[in-house]
Parts: sequence; structure tokens; C-alpha cells
Amino acid sequence: MTTTEPRTYVLGGEIARRSLLGISPPVMATWVTAVIAAIGLYLIAGTSLVTLAIIVAGLVAVVAATIEWHGHRSWAALRMHTLRTWDRRRRGEHIYRHATDPAYGDPVLDPGWALPPPLGTVAPLDVSGTGLDDLFILRHANPGERTYFSVMLAVDGVASGLRGDAAYAAAAAAFGSFLASMARESSFIRGIQMVHRSVPHDMAPHEQWAAAQVAALTDARLLPVVESYGALLDVLAPLAEEHRCYIALRIPQTDRFMAETAAVARAAHAPIIGAIAQVIRDETERAVRLLASAGMGEVSVFGEKRACAVIRACIHPDHPLARHADASWTSCWPSYVGGRDAVAIGAEGRWRTRVGWIPGRAIEPVELHTLWLSPLLTGVDADPGDDETAPMPTIRTVSVRLDFVPAHRARAAARGDFTSDQARAAKDRRKGRIDDGSVGTLLSASDRRRQDLTPGSGHHGVIYTLAVAVTGRDAEDLDRACLRVTEAATESAIGDIDWATDDHDVALIATVPLGRGLAPTRYTR
Repeated sequence: MTTTEPRTYVLGGEIARRSLLGISPPVMATWVTAVIAAIGLYLIAGTSLVTLAIIVAGLVAVVAATIEWHGHRSWAALRMHTLRTWDRRRRGEHIYRHATDPAYGDPVLDPGWALPPPLGTVAPLDVSGTGLDDLFILRHANPGERTYFSVMLAVDGVASGLRGDAAYAAAAAAFGSFLASMARESSFIRGIQMVHRSVPHDMAPHEQWAAAQVAALTDARLLPVVESYGALLDVLAPLAEEHRCYIALRIPQTDRFMAETAAVARAAHAPIIGAIAQVIRDETERAVRLLASAGMGEVSVFGEKRACAVIRACIHPDHPLARHADASWTSCWPSYVGGRDAVAIGAEGRWRTRVGWIPGRAIEPVELHTLWLSPLLTGVDADPGDDETAPMPTIRTVSVRLDFVPAHRARAAARGDFTSDQARAAKDRRKGRIDDGSVGTLLSASDRRRQDLTPGSGHHGVIYTLAVAVTGRDAEDLDRACLRVTEAATESAIGDIDWATDDHDVALIATVPLGRGLAPTRYTR
């Protein structure tokens, strides 16, 4: 497709699993275990009617407890989640207290965590004395995933204004080339997180500038214009939004990565930490260069203070995104208390944040243009306020996590899915079964991926997830904000937001630019 035409693509269509019987691997493993246990009981206890009744009842109970209906979690999964939530509450994992919190150190109110528990094991890489002291690298080492390093960037993004479809198509193609470069096997960057933060705009600098200009005026005929402009500022200031974009680069600690760092260490006679920092620095510079050439505007690599200021501001709206003088890794985490429907932010718990996931099945299988997410990113209505509540923009964070899949693996997956979908469609035709649309939707989705990944196209695969965090001034304000965000998501062809009930404090960390929010798969491990 040429860049003179509107650039479109289809993300939706993956509305069901393609595993055996459409069952997830953990459920299938549970069923296999239950069958093996039933066979063992049969061999040990014999063939009496009582034994057979126990076996049948047990198998029926296991299937009924673990079956997933219409994409919802099973009864057993819900009960396990309830048990896990109870254990987290008992251990105090839903509470974190900052050192400035009046409740800090109180054994009744403060569990005493040094860092928020959902972070797990993560710490800055000590690069002092390596010549790369300004580089802020975080090392994440948690169970269930490969150890990885993350670096935070700030990007201006594509300039808005009077731009046509051709300009946006060209920008999208350039950004696609950046992603393809990151997805190549020669790249150590195997995933990124893009975070879009929307907060009330600070009009104070502009108001101070305007006041200085007015003070210099000598022509009294301009006073009505000045008063009109002041009235306009009074109307717009409470509703003005500020949008910031950040990218977290995710560099896993693979064998190839460590071999490269060992070679650098030997060649430069440097310590291994310095070699790791140098390889990450080189990869980061390459990403910055490609982003700039893709028309993403100014791209900045953040050091510790600026990165920690962003982390703090993404959680607590009282802290400006750019105020970093007092920010550090150990002090950037605000107090919070997690609840069922939201997490209370700050020592007083005034701010309430709710986090939701946007599952792949929620994206409508329709053609999407390059600005399909703009209603959610920049088009959410502000709270108009009332007699007791001041008007305010909708504070929100939209996070997109991408894990790259090399082209040959993505092609193999697409080929297997397309074959499976064709076999299922042929089976339905032989049985005379009328398709309700799900089989055709899956078949078209896998066929699109198979065609897009044709050798020579330059395309690679990607595993992605979306999350949104919405903040309100209290519980009622949060409910209204979530309603406005849901309406904007509908305009972005998103049919559902799966709110993280009982887990908002855990999910909140996934919306901070740390490279979190996406579990490893067999294609990305």
C-alpha cells in the first residue's frame, strides 16, 4: 500500500484459543492429571460401583470447576484468585508507605516494605566508575521470566496539526520500520513499552508570561482584549490537558547478550558491569537514532532523577512529570493502599486509581487507521464539574507492551494457526454445521498474518497487550472518569476493558514505563 492512501490494518480477530478443544494449557494439564489419578484409583480400588461412582463424580467435578465459559475465568480460577487476594491482604502486600507518610514505621499501618511488593527484585545497575554514570539501567530478576534490563526514553511523538492521511501513513510506515529493526535477531532489544500519560496542563508559566506582557502595555485601547484573553484562560485552564510519551526498552539477559558483554569486557579490559552498560548504551543509541529518523521528534534518554520523577508522577498526580530535583529510586514510590475497586494513592488516600486490561478479543476485527487510538489517547472528555467539584481533565495512562517475535518463528506460528483454522472450517462443512462467524473470523486473522509475514516483506511478529490506568479525586469521580474512558475506548474499536478487580495495586506497576505488563510466551522466552 502506498503512503498516499490511508494506511489501515486489522488487529482484531483472535477471538478464541486454537489449542485442543479451545482449552488453556493449565486447564488441560489439570484434566490430564485428574484422568491419571482416576486410572490409578481404578487400578488400586477395583471395579466396584462405589469406586466407579467416585471416579465419575471426581472427573465431573474437576471439569465443572475448571471449564472456562465465554472467555471468563473458571470457578477454580476465581477461587484461587480469592485465596491469593486474601493471602496478599494478610501479608500486607497491598500496602506501601513512603518515608514521608505519617503512618510510616507504624507496625499497625505499615508492613515495612522497602519497595512496593509488585516490583519484585529490581534495582539500578551500579555503573559508577564506568564512564557511563549518567545512564540509568534497571535490572529486573523475577520468577517466571528471564532477567532483563530496562532503559527509559522520552519522545515528543508525531507532530499534530494540519496533517493529511499521507503524512500519518508515512509516519506509521517509518515507525513500523523502527519496530522491524528492533525485532531482528541481531538486536538485543526484544521488547518495548510505550506509555502515554495525560495530566492537567500547568498553565502557570503561560499566565506569568501573559502577566509580564500585559504589564508592559501602554495602550489603554488593548485592555478589553486583555480582559477577554484573561476570561478565556479562566475557562480553558481547568480543562487543558498535557500529554507526555515515554518508551521503555527491554533488553533480556540472554546467552548471546552475555557473550557480547564478555567480548567487550575482554577487548576493553573492563569489568563485566561496565561491559553490560556499554552494550546497553550502544543499543539505546541505535534505538534513539531510529526513533528520531522515524519522525518521533526529540528523543531523550533519561537518567535516574528524570526517570524516577516520571515513575512518581505516573502513580501520584500531585507530582509534576518534569519536576525531578528531589527524585531518586528509593524515594520515588508514593504511598498507596490497594482495594477491591481501586488503589488509594498518597498518604491521605485522596486520589483513586483503577487499572484495566484491554484483551485482544476486545479489539473489533475491523480495518483500523493510524489514528485509531486517538480517542483514547487525546479525546477523552474532561469532567465538567459541578457546584462542589471543580472541572478537571481525565487523568489517565495508556500503556502498550510489545514483545518482538523473529520473522521465521512468526511465520511458523501463522502457518500452524492457518492450517488449524482451515481444518476446523472443513470439519464444520463436512458436518453441515453453520458457522456463527467465529471460525471465519479466526481463519481470516491467521490468513492475514500469513500473508503479512511473506518472506521478503520485512515484517516480523509481535505479542502485544494494552492497559489503561484512570485516576479520580475520589471514588465517585473515579467512576465518572472510567465511564468517560470506556466511551472513548468504544470510539477506538475497543469493546471491553477488563478491570483488575482486587489487583489494581499490582496492575498499576504494569502501567509505569519499566517494561512490565506482558507474560512471556513460547515465542518470546
